[in-house]
Amino acid sequence: MKYDTILFDLDGTLLYTLEDLTDGINHTLKEYGLPTHPIESVRRFVGNGLKMLAIRALPEGENYEKFDQFFKDFVNYYNGHNRIKTKPYPGITETTEKLASMGIKMAIVTNKGQTATNSLMDDYFKPHITIAIGDDGKHARKPDPEPINMAMDALGITDKSRVLYVGDSDVDATTAENSGLDYVLCTYGFRDMDDLKDFKPVAFINNIEELLSVIA
Repeated sequence: MKYDTILFDLDGTLLYTLEDLTDGINHTLKEYGLPTHPIESVRRFVGNGLKMLAIRALPEGENYEKFDQFFKDFVNYYNGHNRIKTKPYPGITETTEKLASMGIKMAIVTNKGQTATNSLMDDYFKPHITIAIGDDGKHARKPDPEPINMAMDALGITDKSRVLYVGDSDVDATTAENSGLDYVLCTYGFRDMDDLKDFKPVAFINNIEELLSVIA
């Protein structure tokens, strides 16, 4: 096999989380008497973590005078309501099981908060994926390569030529390029080909099963 390690983005790649994210941010906006957003707008807000989602959703962004409390309330609400409509994309469970049976090492690298990431990993991916690097506020976030390097360290991997990164967004493509990794972009996630066409992954995939032929 060309690759023996796969690092996955989470939202838009492994899990469909858009509705819970939309409901979470809109719930908090309503609580503060602020205008809400349709799901297609929230689709454009995601990809850089919950804090950036909050900034993009607020009319005044981070300049909102109650921003710190707003963000805290949003995170608390989302962490308690992040598995209502969230689900793996079709074929995810079967494909990660297959990859594990092939001896492929796997980890999740996401800008989602570490608490939410851990709970979602526990619910959907263990025992096949047990390592997840989320945003704990202590290290740089994607597209900085630091979380990629942390995941590789946790897996005991040093040879980047055997590592494949799988994501669905411009953030993911830039993360992989900044990290010196080959990458695959999923066209079924939060971005479409119009957003991704200028990048140069080893493959675009329309469903996760196609990943098996990429690594062969």
